[in-house]
Amino acid sequence: MFLVVLSSIIFLASFPMFTYAFVVPEQFAIALFTGGVLTASLAFAIPLWFLSKTDR
Repeated sequence: MFLVVLSSIIFLASFPMFTYAFVVPEQFAIALFTGGVLTASLAFAIPLWFLSKTDR
């Protein structure tokens, strides 16, 4: 249950990163958008990684 809540919070935290990437100056936009992609990927990877560990 904790991992579901943690992953949901991390996934929802990636939305503002995507949004602000279009508002900040150009030199920060690429890093912020890439951070949003990595944050969303991390949110999906957490439960998948832990579920694969418990199936063994």
